[in-house]
Amino acid sequence: MGNNLHQGSIMKRQKLPIQLGVIALVGALLALPAQAPAQVRSATADSLPWGVTMEMVEQGKVIFEGDGLCTTCHGETGAGAVGPNLADDDWLQAKGSYLSILQTILTGVPETRSETGTAMPPRGGTKIDDVMVQSAAAFIWKTSHPESGDSLPPGVTAQMVERGEKVFNVTGACALCHGADATGLLGPDLTDDVWLDAKGAYKTIGRIIAEGISEESSTSGVAMPARGGSEISESDIERVAAYVWYMSRRQ
Repeated sequence: MGNNLHQGSIMKRQKLPIQLGVIALVGALLALPAQAPAQVRSATADSLPWGVTMEMVEQGKVIFEGDGLCTTCHGETGAGAVGPNLADDDWLQAKGSYLSILQTILTGVPETRSETGTAMPPRGGTKIDDVMVQSAAAFIWKTSHPESGDSLPPGVTAQMVERGEKVFNVTGACALCHGADATGLLGPDLTDDVWLDAKGAYKTIGRIIAEGISEESSTSGVAMPARGGSEISESDIERVAAYVWYMSRRQ
């Protein structure tokens, strides 16, 4: 996002003030209470990430199309132009969670780290304040999560998430490597938005559970056998994938 003419000078200022701002904003949102999987909310049109309201989403749309200059690189609908598509679930920089989108807007993306080869300066090279950044992030999150409710993927229900927790901790034996709370042991943390071998999409998570990950292709260097080495059914794979998907998006 933003005017490329400003990239050089603005990117050089990605130092301590920006980092402290990210820590403060993200820390404040993380301080909000987490929700247990057994308490997955029923699907309602206004279900959003913690700390986000529909008013923020609506204000974010105005900022996205106006002062944030986001449409300059991402297009009027967010489907991409010079910058990547923000309306699907294929994330190049952020991982799709509200907090990761917020952090990307705040810190920007240097050319050396950009998968498209195009840099994005902090705040899109604009002077939008922290509140406006939060609203823009809310709008982008909602744009990429158009489903109702907690934006559960099509075909996924709250009951699948709840049953998936039991599969994760018992028959699927997932907790042996990822921990009972899914925060990681021998295997990686599944509750954050840092995906090592998937991009966080529900179908991708399900495919990885079903097929496993060889040691050669594992980002962490640790192999994961198909179905976690268990004999869980196709239905249980879908349930545990729903649980993992949900756990990674509680924030």
